[in-house]
Amino acid sequence: MPPLLWLAQAVIPRLYVGYLWFVWKTSRVEDCGYPSLSYEIIERGDGLIAMLWHEEVFSVAWSYRATRPHTLANVGDSGELITRILEVCGAVVFRGGSSRRKSRQREYVLVEMVRHMRETRRVVYGVTVDGSNGPYHVVKPGALFIARKCGKPVVLVRTWAKRNVHLPTWDRMAIPLPFNQIRQYLLGPYSVPEDGADPERFEAFRRELEVRLVELAQASTRWPT
Repeated sequence: MPPLLWLAQAVIPRLYVGYLWFVWKTSRVEDCGYPSLSYEIIERGDGLIAMLWHEEVFSVAWSYRATRPHTLANVGDSGELITRILEVCGAVVFRGGSSRRKSRQREYVLVEMVRHMRETRRVVYGVTVDGSNGPYHVVKPGALFIARKCGKPVVLVRTWAKRNVHLPTWDRMAIPLPFNQIRQYLLGPYSVPEDGADPERFEAFRRELEVRLVELAQASTRWPT
């Protein structure tokens, strides 16, 4: 491993934790369903699948750490750095997220995630459902595939700050600023229909949750003046 890459992977996760700790410490964080409802749903459903948009990916390792989520990271150097950040915050990481060149690898990792959830109690999967390459605010089916195969509840989550810096990326990734107001939302749980093996019924359910997740994102940006 090149020395600069090794140094980045050693230092950046600590800088990340320090920055997000400072943001949360200096901000007013409101519970709008998460995390208060999440523990009840996890207990009742023996785990859950949490769906969220990729635009909040910068803060997810920190903001959802309380439930020790399991999630995906791409292969390659960037994926290794992301994995280290997630693991520092207590997440369990599967490698092989979506990629234009590695679609088969994604199918394999979804099978592994299904197996792990079936064999392990109270697993929480957090999935950025339009990641990692978009399209923006379009739900990909992987998270719902896992929910259907494992019979687990699905929730929609959103952590959003009043003041953010947005990067010039396809998802306009949001970096929350210190001395802020932050709200953490949870909607659900939702269950994949019993006839979800039918492609048309599955697609209708996917579209329904996509609309609700878009509406949640829009609602989270409305702050009293």
